[in-house]
Amino acid sequence: MWRIWVMVVLTWVLGGIVSTGSSWAQTALPGIVDQNHNAWFSYVGDHDVKGKWGFHFDGQWRRAQAGTTWQQYQLRPGLNYRMNPNVLFTVGYVYTRNFPYGDYPAKRGFGENRFYQQLLWKHALKRLTLLQRYRFEERFIYYPQNTNGSATYQNRFRYQLKAEIPVLRDAMGERRLYIAAFDEILLGVPPNHGARIYDHNRMFAGLGWPVGKFGNMEAGYMMQHLGQRNGRIWEMNHTLFVTIVSNYSLSKYFKR
Repeated sequence: MWRIWVMVVLTWVLGGIVSTGSSWAQTALPGIVDQNHNAWFSYVGDHDVKGKWGFHFDGQWRRAQAGTTWQQYQLRPGLNYRMNPNVLFTVGYVYTRNFPYGDYPAKRGFGENRFYQQLLWKHALKRLTLLQRYRFEERFIYYPQNTNGSATYQNRFRYQLKAEIPVLRDAMGERRLYIAAFDEILLGVPPNHGARIYDHNRMFAGLGWPVGKFGNMEAGYMMQHLGQRNGRIWEMNHTLFVTIVSNYSLSKYFKR
């Protein structure tokens, strides 16, 4: 049975690459394509504290021009509620700082405040693990064009489907190496969707391995296809993506 699911996921990934590539070609040809080579480093943690409650935190350090200059950094704390062992609900806040980068940069750096609601659903299918993430965001963006210092309000919906396929296991059956792949699409929600409904897409493929009992590290290649706000520039961002993913429980530190 697990082999069938592996084939389904691989077909989904390959189909996504083909369809997304076709979509990129159709949308990018009429405008200007900006090719960039970036490096993203992140930590993503969901830590149980007491009962069904816990906290989420992720930090993103995103660098442009092969990692030599800033592209963006992001801090995302949140409050978790574990509905059951496979479903996690989160509400939280995000601060994002954007910097000028690429051949068609923004006029200057600018910030963004967000609130978000998120549902993470995990499916364990023998050897295969699937994770679905649904996220809704309320965004307050301080664009450089906003000369009076006000924020532009936008809504955005994000959906990510991730697959983890074990490659090597130890004598105890614990995985020592696995393939990680995901696709995430980000869509503006009318009427507050910004320049267009399609915001951008991220597609990743790489390898993951455990880092002690703390969590896993994943590293690989990510293609970020991004439409700039002006509607004319389409970014094709080739990205080295390295992240630490942790579900380490902190409940033992909060016992009375």
